[in-house]
This record gives sequence, C-alpha cells and structure tokens, in this order.
Amino acid sequence: MLQPFLASADAFTQQHFANRHAILLRYPQSGAVTFAAAVWENSFHANALYFDVVGDVAWLPQLLEDLRQLADHHDRLQYSSYAAQSAVITQLQAKHFRAFRRTAMSDYRKVVATPEADVRSRSQLTSAQWHDVVQMSFANYVAAHADNPVTFNHATFEQQLAEAEDTQPSFLVENQQVQAYVFWFEDEPGALTSAWLGGQQFADIRRLLQTALFQVQARYSVVNGEFDDTDIHAWTVYQQLALPDPKPLISWQLLLDATRMQ
Repeated sequence: MLQPFLASADAFTQQHFANRHAILLRYPQSGAVTFAAAVWENSFHANALYFDVVGDVAWLPQLLEDLRQLADHHDRLQYSSYAAQSAVITQLQAKHFRAFRRTAMSDYRKVVATPEADVRSRSQLTSAQWHDVVQMSFANYVAAHADNPVTFNHATFEQQLAEAEDTQPSFLVENQQVQAYVFWFEDEPGALTSAWLGGQQFADIRRLLQTALFQVQARYSVVNGEFDDTDIHAWTVYQQLALPDPKPLISWQLLLDATRMQ
C-alpha cells in the first residue's frame, strides 16, 4: 500500500520500511497517504523506540504524540539521518531532540609500511586470551553507548563477536597479553569492514591497525570501517587512518518525560 509513496525515499529510509518487524503508521488514516512512519525496536538497545519517516512533515507533531503512546518500556525516541539539516530535523530540534552520535563509514587510507608487531587471528588465540578480548571489548562497547544503554548481556555480545572473520589479523599480542583488537566482517565479496576496535592504549591500536591494514589491503579491493564519535578510540582511528566521510550518519534522541514512564 505504501510502495508508490516510498518511491521517493532514499535507500536508508526504504530499508526501515522494509523491516518486517517494524510497525508502519500512515497519515491520514483514511484517504491518500501524505506521511508515513516506520517504528521499530532494537533488542540490543531496548530502551529506545526507533523511527523513520517520509512525506509531509506537518504530520510530525502528531507522530511524536503517537510514539509517546506506543512507548511502553522505552524511555527515549531515536531518529537517524545522513542529512545534517532537513525539515524533519528542524522540527525534531524544536521538540528538543538532540544529536548524540555521528557514525562515519569510510575507506582506510593505504598503508605502505608496517611496524614490527605480533598480530594474530582469532584462531591463533588461546581461550584465555579470547576471554580477555571479550571482556575488554564488551566494556568498551558499553562505555561507548552510554547515551543509548546496552540491554544485552556478555554472552550475547560474545556471540556477535564470534560472527567476525576468524582468520584475519585482528589482535596485537605482547607478553602473551592482548593489547588491542579489531573485528573484521566480509559483508560483501572483496570488501572487508572493521567494526568494533579498541585496546589498552591508542598507540597499541594504531600499531595493530597499521600491521593488519598492510596485510588485508593486499587481499581486498575495499577495506573500510564504521566509526562512532562516542567511541574515542574508534573516532581517533577514523581521523588518523581513514578518509573523511562527507555525510556521516547523525543520530538524534529525545528522552521521554520520566513522570510519563512511572
């Protein structure tokens, strides 16, 4: 029913409306559709109710009222867009939404030399070393998402890490201790993407990545990464080792009235 109406939406918005778990809202409720919203949850960050929109933003105040009614255990609303400014964002700002995170997706700069470093794949780690990696990376993930709290446990996070490529250079080891880590995902043939990364010190992360990038850039036509500015290590890597992203994804958030949640 909404497909012709969604034809003008970008791919980012269309994928939200295609989410089979999303609730689709149309405005007005009868007659020709002039505005629509997709609303969904994220089990990893279950405190937030997420939404995306398309159409006449004059309906946005009504949507926000409806979202307040839909919110059950949720204590915040979240919206993301690649646009730094738009009619939607102007209205959200007027309703006290704030930008709380920028996410850049960018190719790494070409590495032409590598430092000496003991960099290993997951298959080369001991079980104790892997346990330390999970502990360190989970703590970093929780800290980087303080504005959108984590609602999953340590075991679930480890399952996500286990989906990363286990033969790629990913861990800097010194004196049998893992000092830095990066997780690689081959989402498309010939393309390798880093997601979670971190370490004891930034110098360790940089040494790891310079060594890892030197190896993987020789084997993959595309080597890029996803970087959140709420993660100081990831954002520093982006600023020093990756190309600028001209349109990072900007996430906006509204904390719902605490009295309404009681």
